[in-house]
Amino acid sequence: MLSSVLLRGAARGNAATLIKSVRVSPLKAYSTIVANTQRQVGTKPLALAKQISPIVMREISVSAPRMASATGSHTRLWTIERVLSAGLLAVIPAAFIAPSQVMDALLAISVVIHTHWGVEAMVVDYLRPSVVGNVVPKVAHIALILMSVAALGGLFYLIKNDIGLANGIKRFWAIKGKDTNQ
Repeated sequence: MLSSVLLRGAARGNAATLIKSVRVSPLKAYSTIVANTQRQVGTKPLALAKQISPIVMREISVSAPRMASATGSHTRLWTIERVLSAGLLAVIPAAFIAPSQVMDALLAISVVIHTHWGVEAMVVDYLRPSVVGNVVPKVAHIALILMSVAALGGLFYLIKNDIGLANGIKRFWAIKGKDTNQ
């Protein structure tokens, strides 16, 4: 079948039609056409090159047509995320070295925002509307927001009305298990 298509295309002398009918990739198109037409018809490569029109390759997109970055640049948010992550390296030890309500609040806000952004990235990556539909990503995102607000509220309650976040973690670490020797 391929040889009959090549023969028909070569007989017409139209290389563009031959490329379309055989569906040869653009990189192999010229060499394939030249080899086949020289063997079958005996035309010269230069005359054939003049007949070839430029091939327009259509790119097929596998992503959603509506991109998240279409509304603006996310470079600033990425920078803020990295600064917060690096800041946690200083905030966590500082909250344990000098425990206070201010340091506890700073630790609580930093940890909750850092966790929120991490889980949000997973929700966006794995619960795409093209995979699970339009409802599940919205419900997951709303649930994430509610859990982040509840976590921050609970930590603020612990900071304001109890011993504080850093002191609470210290006490939790100080709990010893029952001895198995007794």
